Amino acid sequence: MPLNLLTTKQTSPVAYYLDLPIHPPYDARDAFDAIPMQLLPFADGLTVGWKVSPMQFVDGLGRDLKFDCPSIVITGGENLGDCPVALYVAASFYDTKDRLLASQTCEHIVQPWESYDVPGLWSRFPFPITEIARASVSITSYGWEDRRPKEAVVLSHTKLKNETRYEWKREGGVVGSYSFQKWNPGKGDLLFASDTLTKENRVRIRLERRESEGLTYLALVQSQSPRNQTKTFDHLIQYALYTKEGRLCHGGSCMGMGNHGDLVSLVPILPEILESESLYLELVAWEGPSGSL
Repeated sequence: MPLNLLTTKQTSPVAYYLDLPIHPPYDARDAFDAIPMQLLPFADGLTVGWKVSPMQFVDGLGRDLKFDCPSIVITGGENLGDCPVALYVAASFYDTKDRLLASQTCEHIVQPWESYDVPGLWSRFPFPITEIARASVSITSYGWEDRRPKEAVVLSHTKLKNETRYEWKREGGVVGSYSFQKWNPGKGDLLFASDTLTKENRVRIRLERRESEGLTYLALVQSQSPRNQTKTFDHLIQYALYTKEGRLCHGGSCMGMGNHGDLVSLVPILPEILESESLYLELVAWEGPSGSL
């Protein structure tokens, strides 16, 4: 039998999980070019790596800020098949104590003969790059050709964390709260409502299910107590979702400034994730003087 008759179009989503330690340079400029981490199995030469991108933001008082933000990149291969390949990628970075530092998710379709690329896998990062000790990447894909289709491929493993919550302080007056907990999204549109996460502005968040043009999004809605309106504090919320086995499946962030009111972050999410009755939610909320975040 000719070998090409054994090739199968992968029409059902297949998940790849990657969790690796990384060693950032002391000078972020040394990581402006992508640093490879792992070859991916569904295209020749396709590699997942990470890099640092200098980004410009605005603080609550309208001043320009520049931060070096880590991101995950997928590059090095082409879609040589005759149909589009859909990619859903979640990526997170962690410190030496395995605490979430940054997270983001994106969806992307690679057309036939296009190069593989996943844009937008970065989030605001106002902290030293040297704090990063580990990266976790989840890739769900379908449409590519494979002679041996699989349901899931675990390229590396991570240990499930314990449920916890505590205050996380930093220099420069930045105060945060950290939590890792079991979570059942439920069937409604309101999936999660936090209690007060920060002290000065009493920031709270909600996670909501939203749909638009057939796509499902997880909305992070950030709000403040009416009695503490101020323009002198910035906020940064980072969150990540994990399967019951502890594998990353979604993540996002929301940045807020005191004079911008309520902010909403819409991040694409696979509907089957929200159908799960057993997930884990990792949530980090930061509050600091204007310009610190």
